[in-house]
Amino acid sequence: MRSSCWASLFALLLLTSTAEAAYVLKGYKLVDADEVATLPAQEHFNLGKKALEERNWDEAVRQYRMVSSSYPTSPYAAESYFNLGLAYFNLGELDFANDAFSRYLQAKNNPRLFQEAVEYKCMIADRFAAGARRRFWGTKKLPKWANGTALALKIYDEVIAALPSHEIAARALYAKGSLNWQQKHYRESVDAYQMVIKRFPKNELAPEAYVAISKVYLEQSRYEFQNPDVLAFAQINLRRFKHDFPREERIAEVEADLLAIKEIYANGLYETGQFYERTHKPKAAIIYYHNAIQQFPETKVAEQCRQRLDKLKA
Repeated sequence: MRSSCWASLFALLLLTSTAEAAYVLKGYKLVDADEVATLPAQEHFNLGKKALEERNWDEAVRQYRMVSSSYPTSPYAAESYFNLGLAYFNLGELDFANDAFSRYLQAKNNPRLFQEAVEYKCMIADRFAAGARRRFWGTKKLPKWANGTALALKIYDEVIAALPSHEIAARALYAKGSLNWQQKHYRESVDAYQMVIKRFPKNELAPEAYVAISKVYLEQSRYEFQNPDVLAFAQINLRRFKHDFPREERIAEVEADLLAIKEIYANGLYETGQFYERTHKPKAAIIYYHNAIQQFPETKVAEQCRQRLDKLKA
């Protein structure tokens, strides 16, 4: 029902926009009249540049769309896409800005502003990850209600592939890990953080990644009750952290996270023992209390188990 409503709304807006917009036939396609060039490519390019300098973003978009649409093979076309991305970025039209920067990067080999374009794409992904919305179906006729999370993840992958050894790739990998964690995609999150550590072991984000992995495992342990892999991986993460950064102050924080995971696991055994006590099966309860003490002796829950064993023996 909801999808049919959206389809009806889209059709209505499309019909309305078609009726209101002026189109001309260019080649074999109908083109928006506002995008049809009336001047040589260089003049439209210069007018767009002037609009950028004056922070007239809408006019800059109009001029650069004329260049890219009417003169696709012009020497000005590629850089027009970059400047179009700048204008859209400043207008807050993030999905259109990302598309323009992508077209710039694809326009020719080794473009002059390659790194700058990739950095803008990373900033766009950061904004989508922070909650910025995109337009439905990529049209300005529809509101900015669409979630940008999936696009953010896709852009981060593009950034990592474009500059795999650059610091911006470390930032993108870390951000990708954080966004996956936010979405509760724990395995993908840990994979991204571990890639930061592997590719950029001397980067300041490497110890941050170790700490983040610890937090992910702690949260995962609350959702995946008694999953032995989570505890094992958390212990491995702590050992590697100590090995790679033996003087890092946050080792204590990761140790505390590991202890918190053990408390969760021990509490699971304790609660099972409590269940058997309530159902008058003390022998089964004793087994679970003993297991908690044996596996997690350093936890507070282990002390509770000892107290229950003393009472049962009494």
